[in-house]
Amino acid sequence: MIEINWNIFWQVLNFLILMYLLKRFLYHPVLDMLDKREGKIENDLEKASQRKKEARKLKGKYESRLQGAKEEAQEIIVKAERKGKKRAQDIVQQAEEEAEKVKENKMQELETAKRDAARELRDYAADLSMEAASKMLHQELDEEQHRELIEKYIEELDSEMLGEVQ
Repeated sequence: MIEINWNIFWQVLNFLILMYLLKRFLYHPVLDMLDKREGKIENDLEKASQRKKEARKLKGKYESRLQGAKEEAQEIIVKAERKGKKRAQDIVQQAEEEAEKVKENKMQELETAKRDAARELRDYAADLSMEAASKMLHQELDEEQHRELIEKYIEELDSEMLGEVQ
């Protein structure tokens, strides 16, 4: 007869029961836990991918803003240079106008001085003429003496006036 080794039977039975218990109480919870873990990892990877896309978008926005800021700064610099050049031109123009006014004032002063000198010369000539006439009245001169006397006074007048003007 065939002899059955009950030991092996019990071992196989124990093994099967152990397998059933492991499958029921350990295998499914572990699989559920691994599925949840896998889902969480996939979700985290998806979120990381979305954040990476958002970061790229933000980077693009910031780069465009930075470029805009650079352009704006360049515009401000150009405007400031234009204002500086305009201001320099205004200052030069104002200085030229002031120089022209000073020149005109000096020319007016020169004209006034010239008129005063001419008036003084006329007054002096009139005084000399009066003096010559008075001397002539005091002495009777012939025509030649009369000419000599007038020429003498004119030469005195010229030498005195030229000496003063120079």
